[in-house]
Amino acid sequence: MLLLGLFGTATVAEAQPSTPTINQSSKSAGSGIAAGTISLGGGIGYNSSTDKSSSNNGTNSTNTKSSQFNFRPTVGYFIAENLELGLELGYASNRRSVSSTPGPVVAQPQLKPATNLNVGPYVRYYKMLSDQFGVTGALGGGFQNSRSYGYDYTGANTLEVLEYKGDGFYANLTPAIVFFPIPKFAMSASLGSLGYSRVSYDFPKGSSNPAPSNYENTSSGFGANFGLNQLAFGGTYYFGQ
Repeated sequence: MLLLGLFGTATVAEAQPSTPTINQSSKSAGSGIAAGTISLGGGIGYNSSTDKSSSNNGTNSTNTKSSQFNFRPTVGYFIAENLELGLELGYASNRRSVSSTPGPVVAQPQLKPATNLNVGPYVRYYKMLSDQFGVTGALGGGFQNSRSYGYDYTGANTLEVLEYKGDGFYANLTPAIVFFPIPKFAMSASLGSLGYSRVSYDFPKGSSNPAPSNYENTSSGFGANFGLNQLAFGGTYYFGQ
């Protein structure tokens, strides 16, 4: 569900009074980002997949396509050397389509993509292994809003498109690597996170059935989601005090 972009920094090559935000005491591994530094960044991720299956020498077949996109702008402030406290806004979209032969008895309209919007604070620690390369770990959490769509067959030849809306919270721990091609700008990459999510949904909109009393629909999950399909890239710029 949820993917957090992680960003890092490194030391400036030589001590320069005009750029006080980077710890410039030496060029050795472990030099870091000074307290008072401000970061502005963003992460982005995209992946797609196609699954095909067939039987009876191709007479029956199913083709499923899915794609995911996410974008996460962030702003942070270093409360201590290499320790950043910030705020993150996240948006994710997931689109899925299914086609089959022979086709369904009832025509199925294309569903809108499922979306998730979240906002919350994070704390991130940086460990520089050299002047240009390091690793980070970020712990984040906050509120989220989810929206998804589905079909409900109401009869032999009719169906309804339902809209599910829900609100909840999330928490995750995300490792990443960072690289500085130039001073004060870092590129990052992450391959997933360890996370927990919980969302409570309203009665689906678009249903011809009345909402039952004391209706509850809650989805929750905890797990480690790592892999190339979770690959996300980011970039961050670091401002002086």
